Amino acid sequence: MSKELDKLCINAIRVLSADAIEKSKSGHPGLPLGAATMAYTLWSNMNHNGKNPKWDNRDRFVLSAGHGSMLEYSLLHLFGYGITVEDIKNFRQVGSLTPGHPEYGHTQGVEITTGPLGQGICNAVGMAIAEAHLAEKFNKPGYEVVNHNTYAIVGDGCLMEGISGEASSLAGTLGLGKLVVLYDSNNISIEGNTDIAFREDVAKRYEAYNWQVIKVNDGNDIEAIENALEEAKKETTKPSMIIVKNQIGFGCPAKQGKASAHGEPLGAENVKAMKENLGWKQEDFYVPAQVYSNMDKYINAGVEKENSWNNLFERYKNEYPELAEEYSKWMSGEIDSESLLNNEELWSFDKEMATRESSGIMIN
Repeated sequence: MSKELDKLCINAIRVLSADAIEKSKSGHPGLPLGAATMAYTLWSNMNHNGKNPKWDNRDRFVLSAGHGSMLEYSLLHLFGYGITVEDIKNFRQVGSLTPGHPEYGHTQGVEITTGPLGQGICNAVGMAIAEAHLAEKFNKPGYEVVNHNTYAIVGDGCLMEGISGEASSLAGTLGLGKLVVLYDSNNISIEGNTDIAFREDVAKRYEAYNWQVIKVNDGNDIEAIENALEEAKKETTKPSMIIVKNQIGFGCPAKQGKASAHGEPLGAENVKAMKENLGWKQEDFYVPAQVYSNMDKYINAGVEKENSWNNLFERYKNEYPELAEEYSKWMSGEIDSESLLNNEELWSFDKEMATRESSGIMIN
């Protein structure tokens, strides 16, 4: 990848995010500005196709820190998912495709609705479990029709929540090697420095959970992030946590590294100063033409990756027609409720038992 062009695209994410939040007079600019490099580098290396967001074998992406939704909307715009600049201008407006938090089923390319801190990383663990289960059931030698990674971006707030620890512990126990979490480690929460309430050694905790832990000391070092992603993908027996040291509100001189960048618009003068600092035109929602030209190669690569998988699945259908038919049925999301409701086993209990026991039978 051309690093200079990619830096231009990264700054486009920052500017689009800041302008959208400023226009709506509400939002969280700190995360999109601080995490733009790691998010863009991740999406540039993922297997996904903006032209077909529902491709079965795409890598899954979860923005656990859903308050930073403008980061995801900017990525969806640049990577060809059909989110327009006009949609971005309508950020947080009723009925828009760019609500305050990402919403599944509402915005193309959003894999899961996120908001409550800690929930998203749990969703990502569930997706990684699903991938492992599908791969075990349907893959055959030479036919890895289920072979995708699950990625999540989490913040300090996500890792403060107890629920994220429970799910992470399970992920380590199950050895979910295709789960990769990027931790936006910036030591800032909405109240101020995380030292107020969160001083633990996250790396040691995740190592204890049986995760591979990789550290990137400069969140704007594209090459270091790429290397970390490659290292994560090579580890197949453990999930990976990539701890990336970022500066919240990066690029905005008056707000960079401060809690005031977290959950409120930067302010018109600070947006102007940020654009000057980044060498950007003062025009609102401006994206240089060379940014879109650069993005074409990633968009086209996504189309090619899906085409390659489609060819593999056609061969799979010829070799394993029954499995392929079952796979398609599973992936359609349709449930044969008629046969399930008529299943005698569902209704029959041949002895008195505790409700916890009968409940277990029903769930299974």
